[in-house]
Amino acid sequence: MSEEDRESTIYNRDLSELEKELELLSREKEKDKTFPKEIREEGKTSKKDFGITRISTGVAELDKALHGGIPKGSWVAITGEPGTGKSILCMHFAWAGLISGDPVVYVTTEAEFRDVVRQARQFNIDFESYRIHDISSSKEISEVPQIVVIDIFGLLKIARQMSEYTQADSEGVRKRRFAALDIQTLVSAIHEAYKVLGVLREGGRSPYKHVRLIVDSLSAFWADKPAMARKYSYDLKISTHRENVTAYLVSQYAMTTKSVDYKTPIVIKYNDTIEICQIGRFVDRFFNYDEEGIKLIKIPIYTLSVNPKTLKVEWRILKAVARHRENRNLLRIELEGGRSVSVTQDHSIYILNRDRIKPIKGSKVREGDSIPVLLQEKIENPNNDLKTGFIMVKRIEEEGPSTPYVYDLSVDMNENFIAGMGWILVHNSTFGFGLEHIADGVFHLWMEDVEESKEVKRYMIIKKMRMTDHIRTAFRVEIEPNRGFVLYPLSS
Repeated sequence: MSEEDRESTIYNRDLSELEKELELLSREKEKDKTFPKEIREEGKTSKKDFGITRISTGVAELDKALHGGIPKGSWVAITGEPGTGKSILCMHFAWAGLISGDPVVYVTTEAEFRDVVRQARQFNIDFESYRIHDISSSKEISEVPQIVVIDIFGLLKIARQMSEYTQADSEGVRKRRFAALDIQTLVSAIHEAYKVLGVLREGGRSPYKHVRLIVDSLSAFWADKPAMARKYSYDLKISTHRENVTAYLVSQYAMTTKSVDYKTPIVIKYNDTIEICQIGRFVDRFFNYDEEGIKLIKIPIYTLSVNPKTLKVEWRILKAVARHRENRNLLRIELEGGRSVSVTQDHSIYILNRDRIKPIKGSKVREGDSIPVLLQEKIENPNNDLKTGFIMVKRIEEEGPSTPYVYDLSVDMNENFIAGMGWILVHNSTFGFGLEHIADGVFHLWMEDVEESKEVKRYMIIKKMRMTDHIRTAFRVEIEPNRGFVLYPLSS
């Protein structure tokens, strides 16, 4: 086997193998109950409850909601659309680490670090009061830094070094060329940062001292291959997850609970065989009995979709399927004539808006809205020339899901599929996530539709946090001068 083949084997392991490794890591973490018992100080760690060391987020109200902070060694996914405050939340986490003596590795793919420094000053966060080393710099290090910065230029430098190291073997056979936004480049850059910080023992890869790792954002690493987000996230965690590393990992994609009911009809084509079936029955084939999450589809399976620009009905390949538990009621959207579809409250439905269609949350759909559908209510031969039209919403009502799970598809290109009683066009979730499913915790941020509310209203909820009985209600988020990211209970 060539060196290139060996590298390919290492970096393209099957997800099932990675899952086994993660399970072993999780078991090892559960065995480690040797935490000391000191009491938390502001910006430092808490070691009060059940021997769990907790790491301050740097946001007082968030620490309170987490009963002292994040469990040490956790990977926390910060998800949400742009402008919700994800990067500012990362600044607070880094600052809390610096003032408590934790070294920080700060990866920023969205901006140069000098821009992060400038923005942080608005919130009384002065990164320049600590020793900073930019990994792209060629300057000799005279004193061990307290924060190591990895921006796109640092990633380019590491990628070039990796490519040169593996450029050609003795027979002149070309080996792998690494890109700045390869996960393997990120892993190498983080390891280099650990060496610069002096937190590795000779020959070791696990920091002996607690380190705060921030990656803002990981979405850049799978921007051109969103369906690979889950695998890349697994690769990163296997390579860098350690007990002494607590991480904030930003994703531009929100965690998905956007799904439809088990009984929702869909159209599937495989090997020229066309099947009309319930989405739950189809998706359940890819999951074990009590399993939930996302599964990539590795065989050519197609479903009916609509080009949102031309409104032409097309066969589009499935990239992935999803299954999640859902405790809330669904929204049953019924159209004139009796067509209907049942979706989770945050799932998107297409409506006609100013001569074009756009997806909006199911909770925003109103009676009288025009919904795109197939004109042929009965699909006898989906290979025929299918047409789309519009039917008005008659009523919207809540109903319980028919099973504990709800389901979704990820469709290539169009990001929608035809579903429901009467073939209604629904927007699929963007499966550019996967990070959330390997994370120990998830902070999800969102904002109200500014066109409707006429103002910026931000919110945050702790969707999960391992080993923590956290607050389960949402907070209002304000970005305030001199204070930065501030949380307020919705009741205030």
